[in-house]
Amino acid sequence: MLVQRIFAVLYMLAGLAKAFPQLENVPDILRQAAAANQGTWYAGISNLLAQYGDITNVVVAIALFGSGLVLWLNPRWTRFVIYGQLVMMAVFITLLHRSQPQVIPLDAIFIIAALAMLRQQFRRTGTKRVFASQDFAKPKAQAKSPDKPKLADEYDVIIIGAGVSGLTAASEFTTERVLVLEKSPTFGGNARCNSHRSLSHPIAGVCFQQPVPGSDMDQLLTKLDLQNKFKTNAEDTLVFFDTVLLLKCLNEITLGFIKFPSYLLKPSVWGLTGQLLLNALIGKPYVVAAKQLGDPIFADLYQFLDEFAATTDRFPHVPWHEQTGWSKEEMVQLDSLSLYSYLFEPEKTASFPAHLQPPRKLGKLVENAVTTTLRVECLDIHEVSAYVGLHFLVGYLRGNLVTLPGGNGHISEALVAHLHKQTNITLLSDVVLTNLDNTEASVQLTAKVQHHNISVKAKKLIWAAPKHHVTDWLPTLPETQIKAIKAIRHEDYYLANALLSRPVLSHSFGGYLIEPDRPEKPYAWCKAGTCLVANWMDSDSRSEGGVLTLLKPTTREERQGRTAENDFTGLQQQTYREISLMLNNIGVDPRIVEDIQIWYWPDALVTSVIGQQASGLFQSASQPHFSVHFANQDSVGIGNLESAIFAGKQAATQIKRALQHTDTTAISRNKETVS
Repeated sequence: MLVQRIFAVLYMLAGLAKAFPQLENVPDILRQAAAANQGTWYAGISNLLAQYGDITNVVVAIALFGSGLVLWLNPRWTRFVIYGQLVMMAVFITLLHRSQPQVIPLDAIFIIAALAMLRQQFRRTGTKRVFASQDFAKPKAQAKSPDKPKLADEYDVIIIGAGVSGLTAASEFTTERVLVLEKSPTFGGNARCNSHRSLSHPIAGVCFQQPVPGSDMDQLLTKLDLQNKFKTNAEDTLVFFDTVLLLKCLNEITLGFIKFPSYLLKPSVWGLTGQLLLNALIGKPYVVAAKQLGDPIFADLYQFLDEFAATTDRFPHVPWHEQTGWSKEEMVQLDSLSLYSYLFEPEKTASFPAHLQPPRKLGKLVENAVTTTLRVECLDIHEVSAYVGLHFLVGYLRGNLVTLPGGNGHISEALVAHLHKQTNITLLSDVVLTNLDNTEASVQLTAKVQHHNISVKAKKLIWAAPKHHVTDWLPTLPETQIKAIKAIRHEDYYLANALLSRPVLSHSFGGYLIEPDRPEKPYAWCKAGTCLVANWMDSDSRSEGGVLTLLKPTTREERQGRTAENDFTGLQQQTYREISLMLNNIGVDPRIVEDIQIWYWPDALVTSVIGQQASGLFQSASQPHFSVHFANQDSVGIGNLESAIFAGKQAATQIKRALQHTDTTAISRNKETVS
């Protein structure tokens, strides 16, 4: 900013000097230039300016003084004035270099300064602002009912936890009497949504892998009449590449295009090259490109991942089972090594069989892309195993991601609507568990619902809440199971919604930010790696507003015990700076940001680390105990929607078999009051 202020003064002084011919006689200089430029291609314009030298002097004086004033005041459109200065200096050098050769080194100084100021402008972020949201957002509480909920004394199944796992499990029961209890005021767990100007947007889970026909996800979407209603990122995903990172990886980029020369025939590739060179010159922080333009760079990794696609028998299922195309020995071998070592340390995989050998010499851009992809689910490239990491990359990096209006919350809302229609299902929110007696024959549960006490009995219970608190309620769990539960790792998750006065990037699924780690930056441990464009998720919406949803997951190594739980304002302002930088890069004024809401989900995502799949940790932690069964992400080890649905269906299947085995006959009943 100091350089800009200095040159602001110089420009204003230069403009004032034009009023004093004894200091600088512009008409005379133009006449000398016109004489020297005869016979050149620019002689005509030179003669014209010399003919109207006095008018030109006034115009130049106003332009210089005005430019200096703008540089001093520094409004958001300052960079356009700097562009004008560069054009003006290019004209001066062209017209005057024959008659006034000293103009070349003199204007070269101003050109260098202008480029430096331009670089600063593109790294400009929004100044501190006060937004309406002053604390972390929370689900809105429902109005309390004065009446005690009408419940039966006994159920076939009670489900504790109305996240996607619990709701999915409930949807599997068609005749059994089921009671679903949720401690929060709203259902959905890590899959909920909100609205801004009638535009639905996620407040937790945002997307999932494109369902494979016949998969658990495909079956659930079909049941909810949501099949083929999702949006896919196959064609419309943007990547915000850090300009400096791209420059450092030019050899990697060049090698990729040499391997696939057909890409060099695409105008978009040359456009991207030109954008990179221009950005390097003017200091634009991001090169924005369609995801497909990076295909040559990632081709070797993509080709390798395609061998393990979900449609093949080589897909690395999580959890592993004997029906997969993987032997247990192969799974254990990959689960005993970090994904980083597997992909980027060739000496660690020298003994692996040929069909498990990853490509050699994967570059830094590939490493950054893999790291960003993993962080979406709080997975660390140095701590997640090669087996789990491979499973994740096949779906999230190589495969297509899909979403619905409101993100994953659209699914939980559809599940709740579906369950409300089932006469055998009752859902209760705002429930506080007070006691749980678990025997081989049944479970007895007492709880407080709003300001009412309830006591119910069930033949079976599904614990669909996270397991790390279950030991308080099931003290008779085997010690080995308690140890397994305590070994499961959870990570904090922040999600920021920038509420906008108008939509931006409305034709894109969203964008990834591929940039190097900058641990010295504030809140670098929960830096946004992904922005999703809610307007595009809901193409039928007529809302004039917009929402950018920024995922801000954390991982153990980065977080190291840090949290923003008590510093909402600091995290909000840092989020605004991140959004401002991105918007500024694409020419959008950050003042369109009306509010920034941040949702904090402590211990929200399960993360699987090296060796946990091979040891059967999650299966050990999820063993049924007497009449209690388990269903949650922590039954699988990956904190995504697919794992939650799988766990819910698996628990429901186990219980239905158990009820049939004991010759239990479900009793039909009328729909009960829902609180």
